[in-house]
Amino acid sequence: MRLFGKIRKLFNRHYLIIDLTDVDPPDQRIIGANLGQIAEVTFDDGRHISADQRRKIYALIGEIDRWCGNYIEDLTKKQLKRMFALRRGLYEDFSLSDCSIEMASRFIEFLLEFCFANGVPFASRTVDAIREQYGWDYYCLKYHRCMICGGPADIAHVHAVGIGRNRNHISHVGNYVMALCRGHHQEQHRVGIYTFMRDNQLKGIKVTEEIAEMLDLGNWRQERGQDIYSTE
Repeated sequence: MRLFGKIRKLFNRHYLIIDLTDVDPPDQRIIGANLGQIAEVTFDDGRHISADQRRKIYALIGEIDRWCGNYIEDLTKKQLKRMFALRRGLYEDFSLSDCSIEMASRFIEFLLEFCFANGVPFASRTVDAIREQYGWDYYCLKYHRCMICGGPADIAHVHAVGIGRNRNHISHVGNYVMALCRGHHQEQHRVGIYTFMRDNQLKGIKVTEEIAEMLDLGNWRQERGQDIYSTE
């Protein structure tokens, strides 16, 4: 497919930003990079950041600002946007007033993992706003934070391992797990798994080989041709 547009900007000799004129909507843009024999093309589909995404971003920036002690949210925002741009290899700044939905989603995921990785505490209202979106459940598993409240957590199995089976020596791939703090784990046993999952709108995460390795679950080493390792 051939598309035509007007070159809006050329920078670093290898990067172009082109305003497309023959697409719907006509203000879509294409960002192209040509590095030797490698070319990368991405499209802006014309959809812009939503008010809900903007609220989530500023809630997370506020948490990080208080945690790091800046107490100047605009400064913290600039620092975080710079970190995000460096990680993503961006050559242009982006605005939280009109960036794309995709860019906003990636920035929320970045902020969320930053909070998990650095132990930034979440206010309950922030947890309520972010939960069930933007990789929350995955990051809760990775950083051992409760999927419900964001507190320190252990890995809980949605399906019981079973009496007489050593959980360190069985495959967990295909099973479902979740990260729960002690209080919510006790609640799960008290009310039963089905009631607990329904009331807290949890589905759990299906264990892949990568997740089993990340969490050191069961015999993932044996599945990859290595010896079983156990700390028992």
